[in-house]
Amino acid sequence: MNKKAIYKFCPLCRGDFETKTLVRTEPQRLVCKECGFIFYLDPKLVACTIAQTINGIVLQQRNKSPKRGQWVLPGGFVDRGETLEEAARREFFEETGLETAIKCLLGNYSYPGEANIIIVYQSDIIGGTIRPCHESMSIGEFAPEKIPWDQLAFETTRKALERYMEKNYPSDLCLQNGR
Repeated sequence: MNKKAIYKFCPLCRGDFETKTLVRTEPQRLVCKECGFIFYLDPKLVACTIAQTINGIVLQQRNKSPKRGQWVLPGGFVDRGETLEEAARREFFEETGLETAIKCLLGNYSYPGEANIIIVYQSDIIGGTIRPCHESMSIGEFAPEKIPWDQLAFETTRKALERYMEKNYPSDLCLQNGR
């Protein structure tokens, strides 16, 4: 169990949690000592978009930790009741001021021990005016040969950009709008 993600009190009765193995083949779970509530520490979904202006691929320079000052794909957490595609479009707009239309699913990324599953879409820009938000130090537009590879915040950003730029990426085989 990830020690950083351990909660101390039950959200139902405020009792103390203890860590227990409930099923031998599953990870340990947080169980309330008072009411028996099981707190499943499920992953969060993150939706990101790779889109290009005439000046280049749009990246966001982070204005918060972790990795403040480094570059990422615009994206963020999926809200309950929202589709992955809606979240990707919303987050891209919130962070860049640009409206997009999802072209295809580029990939999904998960890592052992990490709390997030990252979904990356390839999109076309259809409107808006580029501008950074409060979460951004700046928004950059990078020609493929100018991408700041040594200043990318996360492995997912690197992997998704590499896949996006593969000369023979079979865009006709990618999932159209999640179908």
